[in-house]
Amino acid sequence: MSNPEKNTTTLPHHSVLHREGPGFAVTVLPASPYEVNYVPAHHVIGFTFERQRGVDAFGGSRRRVFDAEPWRLAFTPAGCDVFSASERGGLVLSVAPETFAPGTVRGRLPQITNVADPLFTPLAIGLRRAAMLGAAAPLAIETLVAAAVERISAVLDAGALRAKPDRRITSWRLKRIYDHFEARLGEEIHLADVASDIGLSESYLARAFRAATGTTLHAALLERRIARARRLIEAALRHNAPASLADVAAATGFSSHAHMTTAFRRVLGITPSGWMRMVGATTTGAIAKLPEGADMTRTCSDVRF
Repeated sequence: MSNPEKNTTTLPHHSVLHREGPGFAVTVLPASPYEVNYVPAHHVIGFTFERQRGVDAFGGSRRRVFDAEPWRLAFTPAGCDVFSASERGGLVLSVAPETFAPGTVRGRLPQITNVADPLFTPLAIGLRRAAMLGAAAPLAIETLVAAAVERISAVLDAGALRAKPDRRITSWRLKRIYDHFEARLGEEIHLADVASDIGLSESYLARAFRAATGTTLHAALLERRIARARRLIEAALRHNAPASLADVAAATGFSSHAHMTTAFRRVLGITPSGWMRMVGATTTGAIAKLPEGADMTRTCSDVRF
């Protein structure tokens, strides 16, 4: 990989889905490789909808390989040096420090990654959909941002960080579920087969998965299908050969183009053809810059409320 010169942007990721509001910016990263090296002026909340592997470093630490599971939360405080490179991105919410109510978090702001928090999952899903709708729903996205800030404040609180999430299902089994989905995305997938594969009863699996991730097995499978469809569409556009949406639907387990369109609209608020036009029209989003004179020398451990 190349080693780009460090920039001073709040959020240097390029995306066609970038929405800004008072004190925040929401970016839905494309399903394509990225590499960034920057110092954020705002606090940055990240969320993975699918498994994400790559290399990262925070606060001047040595670069390390990371492997984040789906439905995981991350937080980087303003002023903390960031390097991140991966084959695909997720949701990134950038919020001004003053957005956090005074006293909501005690002590230093930690940098966290790969945290399971089922209560944040529906907020991330809602933020992604609101970003797709854009200016048509300012109240929706502003309300979700406020709820997300409140939730991350609770997670970052010293007492909340010490508490163990009630997962009731192991990381190994979660990985087996996602691997089962990925290996069979072009096929019909049945609850009984997944339960047999990981050694749990169907009813227990359904309850435990939702408790651990904040979403259902069906919704998680739909996410995997849509994520692969997005990758196929984006890959075709990068080669200047628009994808056949009927072929994409068949390759990702949808029964028809119409079925895929319904799923896209329900989950993302946009149709596959709309996504194709959006991705094809531009590959860059707005970039918010640090104000002149901002302190670029702080590390994670220096940031406090």
